[in-house]
Amino acid sequence: METGTTNSDTLTEQLRSSDEEVRRQAVMGMAGRPLAEIRSGIFLALGDSSWRVRKEAVDLLLGSTPDDGVMEELVLMLRSHDNAGLRNSAVETLERLGRLAVPCLSRHINDDDHDVRKFVIDIMGSIGDATPVPLLISALDDGDPNVSAAAAENLGKIGDPRAVSPLVQALGKQDIWLSYTILEALGKIGRPLPMGVISPLVETNLLKKAVFDCLGAVGDAEATPLLVEGLKEKVRNAREAAALAIFKVRGRLNDETKRRLDDQLRELTGSPFVDGLLASFETAEKPLKEALVMLFGLIGDERAVGPLLQACRDDRLRRNCIQAFTCMGEAGTALLVREFAHAGDEERCFIAYVCGELRYKGCAAILVEGMGSGNPVLRRAAVLACGKTGLTEMVGTIAGLLDDSEPEVREGAIDALARLAEDDRASVLAIAQKMAVTESSERRRDAVILYAALREADRLALLMKDEDMLVRRNAVTALASLRLPESASHFVKALMDEEPDVRIAAAGALGELGGAECLEPLLLTLRDEDPWVKCTVLKSLGKIGGERALGAVMEAMDGADGLIMISALEALSFIGGDAALKQVRRTLDDPDEEVVKSAIEILAGSDESILLASSEKILAHPHWDVRSTFIRTLAARLGEQALPYLEKALEIETDDLVKGQIQDIMGRFK
Repeated sequence: METGTTNSDTLTEQLRSSDEEVRRQAVMGMAGRPLAEIRSGIFLALGDSSWRVRKEAVDLLLGSTPDDGVMEELVLMLRSHDNAGLRNSAVETLERLGRLAVPCLSRHINDDDHDVRKFVIDIMGSIGDATPVPLLISALDDGDPNVSAAAAENLGKIGDPRAVSPLVQALGKQDIWLSYTILEALGKIGRPLPMGVISPLVETNLLKKAVFDCLGAVGDAEATPLLVEGLKEKVRNAREAAALAIFKVRGRLNDETKRRLDDQLRELTGSPFVDGLLASFETAEKPLKEALVMLFGLIGDERAVGPLLQACRDDRLRRNCIQAFTCMGEAGTALLVREFAHAGDEERCFIAYVCGELRYKGCAAILVEGMGSGNPVLRRAAVLACGKTGLTEMVGTIAGLLDDSEPEVREGAIDALARLAEDDRASVLAIAQKMAVTESSERRRDAVILYAALREADRLALLMKDEDMLVRRNAVTALASLRLPESASHFVKALMDEEPDVRIAAAGALGELGGAECLEPLLLTLRDEDPWVKCTVLKSLGKIGGERALGAVMEAMDGADGLIMISALEALSFIGGDAALKQVRRTLDDPDEEVVKSAIEILAGSDESILLASSEKILAHPHWDVRSTFIRTLAARLGEQALPYLEKALEIETDDLVKGQIQDIMGRFK
């Protein structure tokens, strides 16, 4: 006992050393001792000049289960005007104690020292517990302006709706700093507010931004006239706050109210106020830029065309810009087309892209120019836009790009022709027929794409006999996409192709079509030597279903390896029924852990009772990943009802990783 006392005294003495590391080690040396023994030493270290020493002291105190008496002393430390480090340590400790500190803090909310009152309120806000909300509401009337502002700010942090009415009443004090803080707090709480109280505040210049920010968070249709007027503000931050608020409020309005707001915004077209919004756009961050892009589209001012075009460079804003041009209508797109003559290649690409997305047919001249450009990126953008826009008069020009030196341009031309196939069937069919008989296998593959767009099943069937494997495979896949029952015979023939990839495509196509005509050839193809073909056949049998398919799948599982087994399990999950599930349960004994994991997931999705009946066996599985999969699956399926099984698993689990996983899941349920 005497030695322990001597050691504590020694450690306390070391806390007065000039060496920072000695002091830090002294704090660490106090660990494990009774709090009563080391209390004075910890308090000394809390005010140390070194943040490293203070940090160790805070951590040590928190780990020593401080009682109410210790918390009272921590609050007293908030009076330490001459030792900011000690005060900061006390604040951090009380905050990290959380709800445990709230009763003690509540006793000091009316402390004689206004600094202590403010610290107490700030700590309560950081803790976030709603218990002291009535005390914070009372503090709105504190005689010290910093304390009342802190009360408003932290009521916003806590977010309790009980604070809304008192905060609104406190706006009547006409204290600008307090009002600013109250508006921020009301925005965070997010409950509707009476416009009659909020709107007069906009007459005070210093409060305009706060009013608009608050309305952005809680405003509705009633707020829109005030926010539209806010777009005319000369002060930049107020104008930008109004723009962002309109963006947020508009997303909460019904269609009719949106239309009324949009009408108000269109009245700004041609006004000098748009110049202010354009100036803000140049340096705005992403959220504000999104709001401004929307506003430019709704206002429809031609001065926004250039900035919107530039904004298309940003992948994150491109869709917003397209929507803005859509709102502007043909007039906006026509202005964009006029920019083409003066734009660089990159901008021209975006102009072509926008015209294509908007299906604007008035862009034919610039797209012809773009397709003749020396820049392959522009050629591709222009030809794709031709297809999207439905410019059938351009089919000949598009066809000229089928021999382009750049593969991306050639792909774009095929895409465009496929899009135009329905509107100009004869022209596209003539092009496809020529391509189908060329010596180039690439051209024949492109013919497959066009025939699919034209729904030319017979011509696709002919290409399924092509000498090139990729042409045959693509033709099978394209014909399958048409989902024509009469195509089944073509897929049956393709099951005998010399290339496995073609047989795989054919087997998959038969599974999608289904029916007795498809079942028989698939059953025969189960003898295929290629494992990937066999896997596809099994999956297709699962989609078709029925007794014969079930029997064939179960037979294929005898002596099969993991790859085949997993495909067979997938087929069984499609077929369903008691017999299929019993077969799935048998695979829980499979030596391949991937097979067992697949079986677990299937049983969990079909009938967890079968899975639970096998829980002891699975939890004793030699592979940790199987046990882990079972635990995750069980928890996801049963929720809290899985706790008994999780507790049992934790008792017998030997792997630290799986143990940690079980503990984490149990922690979420308890």
